[in-house]
Amino acid sequence: MSIKQETKRASARSLKTQIREPQAIYEAPIQDPRQDPRIRIVLDFLNANLHRRIRLIELAEVAKISPSRLSHLFKTEMGLSPGQYLMRLRMRKAGNLLATSRLSVKQIMALVGYDNKSHFVRHFRRSFDLAPSEYRKASSF
Repeated sequence: MSIKQETKRASARSLKTQIREPQAIYEAPIQDPRQDPRIRIVLDFLNANLHRRIRLIELAEVAKISPSRLSHLFKTEMGLSPGQYLMRLRMRKAGNLLATSRLSVKQIMALVGYDNKSHFVRHFRRSFDLAPSEYRKASSF
């Protein structure tokens, strides 16, 4: 085997070990039966509308409470703000799609609600320490 091939193989193995399991990092908290029903409604809404832009005021209307009350309640129940939770949910879905589908990065980006590629790549890299294409390559071994 040539040095170039050996280096390429070592690099691929290195990428494989760098991948953080999306479920391990962004596992959504298990819904507690004592959880406020308004939060469950918001979580269902977020999961169903992951592909589009979601504003706090819209979430508040769905839960039938004020935006500030929703923010406080959501942070208390989930440990994250609604925006942080939504970004983690989107990144988890993107990682899953990159690892399990042949959709292009652009298609995955649209499915998880991003319309700006650099914004998506920046968030993805921040979440997984790899660019989407590197993540896909490393998870395909």
